Amino acid sequence: METIRLATRRATRRFGTALAASLRAGDLLVLEGQLGAGKTFLTRAIARGLGVPSATAITSPTFTLLNEYATPVPLVHADLYRLGEADELIELGLLDRIGRDVIAIVEWGDRFSQALGERGLWIWLQYEEAGRSARLQARGDSGEALLERLLAQRDRFESPP
Repeated sequence: METIRLATRRATRRFGTALAASLRAGDLLVLEGQLGAGKTFLTRAIARGLGVPSATAITSPTFTLLNEYATPVPLVHADLYRLGEADELIELGLLDRIGRDVIAIVEWGDRFSQALGERGLWIWLQYEEAGRSARLQARGDSGEALLERLLAQRDRFESPP
């Protein structure tokens, strides 16, 4: 488990940009944290890093459940907050895409970790006195590879203690 300190919004954007540079087709990010902890803010930074233009709004898909953005490798952003059962992930079409042709960012996915395949990079965002922190946990080979690629860029995003 790695913990990254993100003292400012700018540090969070730098972290998102480094994540974007680390992502490959098939990668899964699962974002957890309290309401307002910065899950969608981080997703926006990742999307911008992947080439989504600033004119395109990146919002939480709380009610639409899933948004897709045209990037060189398509970006799928899902919010599972309102889902009750893992079977709903099948209806959503999300499970058919994870690990294949897209980069998937899933907010509130931890309770569906088994259905998501216990793979990818889990990120828990939380507020602290000085900004926020991101606790990272790699799951499976793909998660380990993604975390390794990300940490190779640590100097691009980590705030001093």
